Amino acid sequence: MSRAAAIVVAATLAGLVARAWLIELAPHYGFLGDHVDYVCWGREAVDAGVLALYRRPPGACPAIAYIDGERQSIVTGTGERLNYPPLAAYVFWVQGRLLAALDPTRIANTVTARAVFALGTSIAELATAVGVAALVRSFAGGTVAVIAFAATWLAPPLLADGPFWGQTESWILAPIVWMVWAMGRERWLLAGALWGAALALKPSAVLVAPLWAYAFAFRASRLRIVAGGVAAGVVVNALALPFWLTSGVAWLRTTYLANYVYRLHWTTMLTFNVWYAELLLNGTLDSQTPLFGVARDTWGTALLAAGLLVAFALTRRWERRHPDRRQLAFVPLAALVTLAAVTFPTRVHGTYTAFTAPFLIALACLIPGSIPSAAVMLVAATLQILSWQWGNLLAVHALPNERTLPPARQAARRALRDRDRPREWALTIVSLGATAGVFAAVATARRRDDETDAPHPRRETGRA
Repeated sequence: MSRAAAIVVAATLAGLVARAWLIELAPHYGFLGDHVDYVCWGREAVDAGVLALYRRPPGACPAIAYIDGERQSIVTGTGERLNYPPLAAYVFWVQGRLLAALDPTRIANTVTARAVFALGTSIAELATAVGVAALVRSFAGGTVAVIAFAATWLAPPLLADGPFWGQTESWILAPIVWMVWAMGRERWLLAGALWGAALALKPSAVLVAPLWAYAFAFRASRLRIVAGGVAAGVVVNALALPFWLTSGVAWLRTTYLANYVYRLHWTTMLTFNVWYAELLLNGTLDSQTPLFGVARDTWGTALLAAGLLVAFALTRRWERRHPDRRQLAFVPLAALVTLAAVTFPTRVHGTYTAFTAPFLIALACLIPGSIPSAAVMLVAATLQILSWQWGNLLAVHALPNERTLPPARQAARRALRDRDRPREWALTIVSLGATAGVFAAVATARRRDDETDAPHPRRETGRA
């Protein structure tokens, strides 16, 4: 067996064992709320039909909860209509069918339920890891590519987000990573179709729209790029067609236009970014409250725009320094765009830091100077995703009326805040520092002819 094959086999087995272990732990220690909602939507898709998911809420579901270490049977759920796009609806239907086949009681937060709903994320994580290897293989040798595969498949942010938390960021990471691969080869129709698949899985797939804006600005094949964007829309609407016909605009409204998550006007949703620093300084969590006369949401949008412009400028500069590697520019661009998307806007969920992981790993292979900052950011992202595990009373959970509480309760809550505050500051500073380090690594990257262990393969470009 070759060294590369041995790495792939060992990493794959290690990743499967790690996921099985985390799934076993999840009922006791994982996050309950979102998992229960997924099970409720899966049950509703089976019982009422997948096309009913945008027309009515599923109601509460039976679940197992571990409260103070004791196993309790509860009935819970948000009671909200599905807020995921149509392709995700089909995934929830499949998962609901599988859970019913394995456990007719369909109780949430059992090991069986956790395993069923982690299956899709695990498959997506594997596809993401293979995609990162393909990205890296386009500029490095086979050994480096399989190391990138192993690093992605075993990346702590993905392990914490998927099998343990039960979140679904990897659903869109898989098509987006392959979209970046296709964009590097100027296969715009394929890239558009993959983006459409991502948009049909989660609304957060819009965060890679700046990659298309960059392509339109700096690539000659603009008609093909526009065609790729059209392809994305065609894919989304083709997948949504049954819902268009049965419930009209309901799917669009509940996922993109009026998603119930949008009602939470927090400057930060447990993302330790610039707004967490501002929260620690000023204690204001409401994103609509003015800062220097301007709403914090508006400041967040302005900061994001500035961050994206810097990402564009640094990527363009990197292209000019490496003209023979121009097709690889979407690797640093994707890393910088995803970092900007979780660092500067308001209302960013802590799990979104998982979006940065595969692109940081690919960037570390392309620009070795980014390795320290990328590694630190992967650790910081994991801690952000798991903040509900280590936090006692995080700043986002402090009450606006703390001083009206009874003195004994005030003292107890102050003690909890005093324990968390130094850790919150440390994680915020580390996260922002690592982000700045990645931007700096791209800005200062120098050409290295010997940085890979294989010659750069010739690629065909301009194909759809």
